[in-house]
Amino acid sequence: MSEHEQGPSPETNGLPQAEKKEPKVIKRYTNRKLYDTVESRYVTLDEIAQMIKGGAEVKIIDNRSKEDLTSVTLAQIIFEEEKKRSQMPLGVLREIIRHGGEAVAGFYQEKAGTLAGKLGELKGELKSKTEGLREDIEQRVRGVFRKGEEGTKEMMQAGEKAVDDIRGRVDTAVKQALEALGGPGAMAAEIDRLQKRIHELESRIEQLSKG
Repeated sequence: MSEHEQGPSPETNGLPQAEKKEPKVIKRYTNRKLYDTVESRYVTLDEIAQMIKGGAEVKIIDNRSKEDLTSVTLAQIIFEEEKKRSQMPLGVLREIIRHGGEAVAGFYQEKAGTLAGKLGELKGELKSKTEGLREDIEQRVRGVFRKGEEGTKEMMQAGEKAVDDIRGRVDTAVKQALEALGGPGAMAAEIDRLQKRIHELESRIEQLSKG
């Protein structure tokens, strides 16, 4: 008879096991193998993780000493899953084992600080670009109406070219902002103003063509 078969069956005291909601007992042997006493088979850490994700309660005990190894085993499961994802450096995972939650907090605080710094740089760059676009619009609008002295046709052509050019640049700026920030971002209002300037320029050109 094998070692795991010698263990006593869970006591029910006359009540169905489901009603008692007892955790599934998994024995760990000296060779580090894990044995599911309910399903009578060896299981892996991945399978235990799936049990927990499915809502099962598990209890891991040392087969000889009966010491509760649940916390240690769950920590090992977390370690293995994080290692597979490759999101957290192994050095940080080792620090988690040595120092616990403080290492986790430190890792994510550092990561958040780096992200915030990059976001700040990106916002500054976008602000600079939109300010440049605004100044360019002003210059082009003034240039379009100065060309009125050269004749309506020439002014119309210059105005339409200016609108097309500016619209393309604004659309590019909007696309870059959305891709970088994952949404309208902090520059949405400024980009809105640029779009309104373009519509205003188009309206003026249309009025001139009717005049």
